[in-house]
Order: sequence, then C-alpha cells, then structure tokens
Amino acid sequence: MGYRSTVAYTIRFTPIHTLPDPEQAEFPSDKDIELAKESFYTFLAEAKLKFSGAVNDDGMRVDEGNLALNFLAYDVKWYESYEDVQVHENLISLSKEWADEGETANPNIGGIFMRIGEEMDDMVEEGWGEHDWDWMRIHRQIEVDWEEAR
Repeated sequence: MGYRSTVAYTIRFTPIHTLPDPEQAEFPSDKDIELAKESFYTFLAEAKLKFSGAVNDDGMRVDEGNLALNFLAYDVKWYESYEDVQVHENLISLSKEWADEGETANPNIGGIFMRIGEEMDDMVEEGWGEHDWDWMRIHRQIEVDWEEAR
C-alpha cells in the first residue's frame, strides 16, 4: 500500500516585455515572444537529454503552443528515494537553476509545484521564477456516491 499523493507541477516560459517600445508599453514585442520560444525549446532539449524519464512520463504533457511542461499524477507514491521521482525533482531543479542563476537568469521561466498527501495538513505549494498562482490551485472536496456530479 504505502502513503499516496497527488502531484502536479508546471514549468512555463512567458514572454516578458523587456524592450523599450512606446507603441507597446504593456505588451511583449515580437522579439520578446521569440526569446521566450527560443528559451523554451533550449530548455526542452536539455530536459529531454538529461531527464528523458520525466519528459516521457505518462503524466507529462509538453504543450508547445503555450511553451509549457505540465505534469499531473494521482495516487502516486512520491518518495524522494524513488528513481522516477528523482528525475522529476531533477527537472524541477533544472528549471529553478534557469530562473535563479544571477545575471544569467532567464526572465521568461517560471514554475509551480504542488503535492497533496493523504493527511489533511500534508500539502506542499512552491513557486519559482516568473510564475502566476492562477496556473494551479489546491482544492479539497467531499465526494459522495448518492449525488451526481454538478
């Protein structure tokens, strides 16, 4: 049996308005968008090379249209000693390195990791880089067998 969790994380590349352009004061330029795409594909290539087990996991979705890697797994044993968990943790660490490398930090990358364990107070929420908490949420709910889903 063992202790089980629901685990999700997302690693995303968001175009950040960095170039001065009075015509587009609030929106990323085409150059900003292109830089985010280049960063995403460079990161994806490195991830496939170093952590193919995570990228090829059944729970992983590579969303090229939104420049994102999205992972979701229900009812899993998320133990740090497990090799499959380690490759996911290493992929997350790589994205944090990209976000936090001082002057060479990539301003486009961000991520969120969430895990819910079986016990009510066992929840982990962590964000890094350029992220938005609207990407993911934790909701606990009660489900019963006598009412249809609404």
